[in-house]
Amino acid sequence: MSWTQTHRRWEAMREIEALAAAGCTELPWNAEYADLFGDRDGLAAALRYRWKLTESTQLDTHLTEQVLAEHRARLAERQGPLLRMVEFYERAAPVANLRTQSVRTIGTERVSA
Repeated sequence: MSWTQTHRRWEAMREIEALAAAGCTELPWNAEYADLFGDRDGLAAALRYRWKLTESTQLDTHLTEQVLAEHRARLAERQGPLLRMVEFYERAAPVANLRTQSVRTIGTERVSA
């Protein structure tokens, strides 16, 4: 992945974070996001990874448990809308995948769903 592609992925994630902060609850999707992330699952995974990076880099594990818990709570509050957006998608995704799957294979037989 080139620097330009990486930069554009991070820009897209910041755009989505802004949408979440503005009250959007549905994971946005368009052709550009498809080029950058492949599919919605790839986008959700990238956003989860961004959260893990944020959490690991902004929380000082040398703090006392109480202070660390306070920092974690503030960080989760700040990132809450984005996390809720991703969690909403992840809860709905298995249902959507079942609806769009028209044929499945069992052994060597093809069975309509």
